[in-house]
Amino acid sequence: MQSVVGNRRNRTALSQGKRATMLDVARRAGVSSITVSRALREPDKVSPLLRRRVLAAVEELGYFANQVASGLASGASRIVPVLIPTLSAALFVPFLNGIRAVLDPRGYEVLLGTTEYREELETQLIATFLGWFPAGLVVAGVDHAPVTRQRLQHAVASGVPVVEYMDLTDSPIDINVGLCHRAAGEAVARFFAAKGYRHIAYAGTLGSLDRRGARRVEGFQKALHSMSLPCHYVLLSEEPFSLLVGGRVFAQLIDAYPMIEAVVFGNDDMVAGALGEARKRGIAIPNEIAMMGFADYEIASVMTPSITSVDVNPYEMGRIAAKTLLDSLDGAPCIDRTIDTGFRIIERETTAIVRIQ
Repeated sequence: MQSVVGNRRNRTALSQGKRATMLDVARRAGVSSITVSRALREPDKVSPLLRRRVLAAVEELGYFANQVASGLASGASRIVPVLIPTLSAALFVPFLNGIRAVLDPRGYEVLLGTTEYREELETQLIATFLGWFPAGLVVAGVDHAPVTRQRLQHAVASGVPVVEYMDLTDSPIDINVGLCHRAAGEAVARFFAAKGYRHIAYAGTLGSLDRRGARRVEGFQKALHSMSLPCHYVLLSEEPFSLLVGGRVFAQLIDAYPMIEAVVFGNDDMVAGALGEARKRGIAIPNEIAMMGFADYEIASVMTPSITSVDVNPYEMGRIAAKTLLDSLDGAPCIDRTIDTGFRIIERETTAIVRIQ
């Protein structure tokens, strides 16, 4: 009977627009508010039986915590906003998995924002997320509008660690975890040159927005120039990358430069699209034109032919980014605030031919 009465009260409260409080949960579970807080925020500090009672009360009452108020009251927010450039790139799925593998066990919640590679969207999102009094911030890249950089610097000064990931810089705002994209661009050019290729092209997208892609192109052209090889076979679409765009850009590239022998693409989806276009045109890959992608998506290993790609280990990058952020929050001494997670070329069938000059 008590349960029925309690449920009636709950329905009455909800019908009147009242939101359940932590005190309501404590009364329902027969424990103190402090115990409810511990059961929800630090479950390892209460017994499994007690936590089940608290969770049952939470479920019955429809309780959810006011995260902003909780952070202000305790001075220890559990919110970590993570900004990624786009939801379209498979690269960021393992990165986020790496982030959560570290943050979830510690009771931190990830808030996700996408910038679509636009500085003004990043500025807006960071201003919004800082209003949530986050524990820390994880932001993509090292290129920010001046006002955004200033806000992030103020956040660091107030004790909020900031991780810039997926790229490296000599002047990080706080913590920097990623790879050198210029070095990656140089490496792929030298990879093809070592196999005897002389007419090597680059095909990418978001030419005016993707700064990391632009750095790879810089490294690519610099390496080719240093080896006295043509470095002008570059085509950058302004469209977002996709399989269709990959096929379209490849078609434009070989129409403009019929002499090319190898193509480096901005990511593996583009290569997959280019392989389809090559089949339509009767171009044998890699016998006539070799191809390489970037980021080593799952599609790279299952395509026929399988795609040579540059692996940047996004899961490990995410894991290190989250661990370093927590180390900073924990006051750990001697944190390495610039971490180069590196890259490696994984050779598969699209570059299986060595050209004899």
